[in-house]
Amino acid sequence: MAVQSRSGIYVGTVRHRRFTPVTHNFEYPLFMPFFDLDELDELTSKVKGFGFSKWHPARFLVTDYLNGQASNVAELKQGAQDKIAQLTGEMLTGKVFLLCQLRYFGIYFSPLNLYYLFDEQGEWQYMLAEVSNTPWNERHYYAIPAKSRWKSRLWQAPKAFHVSPFNPMEQQYHWQLKQPSDQLRVHLEVHGEDPACDRPTIADSGIVLDSGKETEEITITKIFDASMMMKHEPFSSSSLRKQMMVTPIMTVKVVIGIYWQALKLRIKGVSFHDHPESAASELKK
Repeated sequence: MAVQSRSGIYVGTVRHRRFTPVTHNFEYPLFMPFFDLDELDELTSKVKGFGFSKWHPARFLVTDYLNGQASNVAELKQGAQDKIAQLTGEMLTGKVFLLCQLRYFGIYFSPLNLYYLFDEQGEWQYMLAEVSNTPWNERHYYAIPAKSRWKSRLWQAPKAFHVSPFNPMEQQYHWQLKQPSDQLRVHLEVHGEDPACDRPTIADSGIVLDSGKETEEITITKIFDASMMMKHEPFSSSSLRKQMMVTPIMTVKVVIGIYWQALKLRIKGVSFHDHPESAASELKK
């Protein structure tokens, strides 16, 4: 199948739902540009207010992505392909699309950037998820195969990066996604030991953990899920202006939303989990 994705702006909502030990839900409007990296130079010449300069209100600063390891767009594309090769052993040489936040009026933060990588035949092969946390400003990368390569409805991978202080590290990610086209949907479930259970019972997923002394069966349940559901619009001067009039500084809205929802969870009494490195440092004292 030839590449069907195309540059644009995806407009829709992001929804978070926590199921245990308390329920907590919220949904926000969201827009994210989506770029064929091969077209980025052309788009900067066509779309007013968008470009590489600090004077552009919507700025694409290459060093905001992939830990600042690229100095130009060609290196950014190659960097995404190299990262997939590092994580999977597969070197892809086709198109790379990036779903991201821009630097609006000089301000940037993005908890999640998604790179969609294709092979030379135009077949989507992997999504590279670039995950950032706050306030630590660390990054981690997950390689999720295209849905055509899955053997089940969900792609499962162990959690390997501290994001929310309200979730421990001992959890599993379950991904659902498809190739972006007229619509984009990314769904992530977080599964783990149910914090509401005082005494663990038989694991509903068949997972058995070894404590080192004796084998314990624990309840594995869905703790949390997050979904992005968006529709494609052309990336044009008018569409960018329209979205920026609704939310002038999307990145600020994202950061404020993170801390506001964290405060609500704290008020509800959800347990706080230290950053693993902080906890390790305390143990060494």
